[in-house]
Amino acid sequence: MDPGTENNPYLGFVYTSFQERTTFISHGNTARLAKEGGDPMLARICGTIASDEKRHENAYARIVEKLLEVDPTAAMMAIVDLMNKKITMPAHLMYVGHDPRLFSTPLIYIVIHKIANEK
Repeated sequence: MDPGTENNPYLGFVYTSFQERTTFISHGNTARLAKEGGDPMLARICGTIASDEKRHENAYARIVEKLLEVDPTAAMMAIVDLMNKKITMPAHLMYVGHDPRLFSTPLIYIVIHKIANEK
């Protein structure tokens, strides 16, 4: 997957600050759904991952803040560049078969639950 960062560290930090926020939300939502679905172990695992993603988000956000402080023009150009490219997450390239509903909330929980409980 090419996130459009072109080996540019400014683009990389900006992209990652958005990506970490998205994965924090995604894993947090999955933890909530797992808890509501009666799977406390999966809820705990996803909650732990969400917490880790939040720490990553905070770190990358601080880096971007510092870039805006020390090199505001280049940092803003990186932000504009990535906004124009429409930031995409790595999962958009996943091929999961022929069921277009797979990434709808209830079905993805069922799939994750099934995988987590396989022996």
